[in-house]
Amino acid sequence: MATIQIKRRTTAGTGPLTGTSGSVRVGEPLVDIGGEHLYIAKANKTGTSVNPLAAADYVAFPSVTKVNGQIDTKINALNLGTAATRNTGTGSGNIPILDSSGKLVDTIIPKIAITNTFVVATQSAMLALSTAQEGDIAVRTDLNKSFILKTNGFSTLANWQELLTPTDSVQSVNGKTGTVTISLSELGGVATGTYNTHVSSNLHLTQDQRDIIAGVINSRIAGAGGVSYISSLDAYNSAVIPAGLKLFTEVDTTYTPNRIYYRLGIDTDKVLQPSSIIDGGTY
Repeated sequence: MATIQIKRRTTAGTGPLTGTSGSVRVGEPLVDIGGEHLYIAKANKTGTSVNPLAAADYVAFPSVTKVNGQIDTKINALNLGTAATRNTGTGSGNIPILDSSGKLVDTIIPKIAITNTFVVATQSAMLALSTAQEGDIAVRTDLNKSFILKTNGFSTLANWQELLTPTDSVQSVNGKTGTVTISLSELGGVATGTYNTHVSSNLHLTQDQRDIIAGVINSRIAGAGGVSYISSLDAYNSAVIPAGLKLFTEVDTTYTPNRIYYRLGIDTDKVLQPSSIIDGGTY
């Protein structure tokens, strides 16, 4: 019966049987569990000090994990990056390729319009803008308006779209545009001199209003230093001398409206003075 020889390496290092001892037969498999390789001997050979067994004596078959690792190592060594694992094309996850002009096709990246602005004085000058492309602006000084080329074809008027301005902005003031200066008379009012005369007089007031204003008095109560202020009416009544004050009213007509002064003084009959007589009463 035939004998199948299989050599197996588990934890004692990795790789095929190498060195000056041991022998292999052609086609003999060597299983390296730790290194995840299968080695097949290329020929019969016995290792000696002169001709030891070497890795070149075998055909190596790595495991899937080893193959993936070796591929990643090779990609990193060549600086290929993750792009090396992608398909070319225009689908999701694909890497797009350049066209014959060395550019990405429009389906991958849309055209980017760089808007140019042209200042022209007439319609014919706008329609003669041969370098104008879609998205360019023409400023018409004859109309004070601006137009954008909405589609290619600069010489066709219909291809130019007017840029609208907000309709709620002030277009004119009392029929005037630009830097506007308006007088009262232009707004339908009275002349400035008449207005100023009216403001400085009392003609714009009714008689009742003038009577009310004439009755207004600017009053002030003044006290000397050291005056104390009472917080309630009861506290005030218990702290003062009944009928102990004299009041004099003075109207100063030099003010408009008139100012009235209230002068208060203590009744001399309510306090002791150097000339006062104290009567001790009758026993």
